[in-house]
Amino acid sequence: MLQHSNSANAFAKALAGTFIFAATAAPWPAAAEDILVTQYKADPSGAAYGVGIEKGFFKAAGVDIDGVINGEGGGTSVRALIASDLGYGETSPAAGLAAIKEGQDIKLVDIGSRSLADNVIIVMPNSPIKSMAELKGKKFGISNPKSLGEMTAVIAAEKAGINPADVQRVALGNLSGALTALENGVVDATSIPGILFMMRGGESKYRVIMGPKDLPLLPAAAGFATGDLMKKNPQKLRAILAGRREAVKFIYEHTDEAGKILEKVYAPLPPADVDAMMKLLVEVKFYSEGRIEMPLLETTVRAMKYVGMLDKDIDLSKFYDASFLPSDLQK
Repeated sequence: MLQHSNSANAFAKALAGTFIFAATAAPWPAAAEDILVTQYKADPSGAAYGVGIEKGFFKAAGVDIDGVINGEGGGTSVRALIASDLGYGETSPAAGLAAIKEGQDIKLVDIGSRSLADNVIIVMPNSPIKSMAELKGKKFGISNPKSLGEMTAVIAAEKAGINPADVQRVALGNLSGALTALENGVVDATSIPGILFMMRGGESKYRVIMGPKDLPLLPAAAGFATGDLMKKNPQKLRAILAGRREAVKFIYEHTDEAGKILEKVYAPLPPADVDAMMKLLVEVKFYSEGRIEMPLLETTVRAMKYVGMLDKDIDLSKFYDASFLPSDLQK
């Protein structure tokens, strides 16, 4: 259960999405590029891009990125990434891995966020359910099958020590529908981004049974690059990853200043809420400098199997390429 409600409330109020930023190497004058990041202003996974642009980390690394394009998520973002001139973007690891399995010429090249700490799992205040383990045999509201919400349900159940198959997932079309179903007793629990949690009443209306500090290490965002970019302009890709890495380091080392930068990204959310969100995410080590941590990808594969995106294990070595990361992150 969420322990520090004030921090969690402020964090949840401030959550805001993932975009895809397009970058260009600039050996001669060229138009700056935007980069695609899924749900940039609805979730904090893409915060490093906002910081990196403001602080000039991408330009210092050799690419001219000056804006962000909001990706819709899932397969839509993957298709947009593949079709983009840049050939790189940040999106759901599961969606990207599924596209590779289907034969798309892309690879995972870095990890963006390390956990589900930008979400909360909630029940109604009068619910007898006190923990995730008590959802065995109960109904869990999700937006759509194979969504991040469904993967959150199964991996949270696994962490709580119950069989994910024992939690009935009910698809309700969208997150708002899942909340309405919860309020009307159609489902017993749901998982939602903290921003939506607060917009719909927060802790005055719902009760958190699993919060940012307790949610599993399932990465919500990862960087994918096309084969064309990797083969034809590897230095540009290295520069993107190097610039992003510097931005993540800045978030950890100068959290207050990073929060001030991101207040503009997440406006009109109150500045104090943005600042509190960033402090909580730093505390739980939400952001990755890019290192491809195999346990995180293995958890993603398990979640994909649970929700029917995969029917068996895959050889992950064929799905990622760490060679474009800074040398110390390749190990």
